[in-house]
Amino acid sequence: MKKVWAFRKDAEAVSPVIATILMVAITVVLAAVLYVMVLGFGSGGTSTPSVQLTSRTAITSPDGYKWQLTAPTAETTWTDVTVILQTGSYSATWSTATQSGLTGTGVQTQALGAQTLDTTSFYLNVTDLGGNGIVNNGDYFTITGTFASATSYTVTIMHEPTDGQMVAQTWTA
Repeated sequence: MKKVWAFRKDAEAVSPVIATILMVAITVVLAAVLYVMVLGFGSGGTSTPSVQLTSRTAITSPDGYKWQLTAPTAETTWTDVTVILQTGSYSATWSTATQSGLTGTGVQTQALGAQTLDTTSFYLNVTDLGGNGIVNNGDYFTITGTFASATSYTVTIMHEPTDGQMVAQTWTA
């Protein structure tokens, strides 16, 4: 019987240096895959916490509204929150207070300045009742300015890390 395969005596294998580099590369790739699997980076990330606006109260001096919040479904700092006020095709956006601006002893309030909605300026103030920089049950924010009567407005709270909507509320002034 004739051999179908035969060794060539002049054939060489991969050099020891190349073989070592290939083994190290394979080990690094396997370690990276294992790292990703163990830490769950492939799981799609974190979800957006939700919060409820328990009340919307009209305030008169200055004119505006106050919204009180419930505790979010996951711990959320004020630095992770953006507040958006919309009417029609116009919107005003505030990136909320720095955590250090709302951290201290007792109730902490931070004014976030004016944003223009169409031609009207509106102002946002955030109040952290615990003074810990974390959105807790009872914390609130106020938006003041001249709300046009018989106009529909929407206030939305966004979670910055996930770019997801935590809550939205629409009303007619």
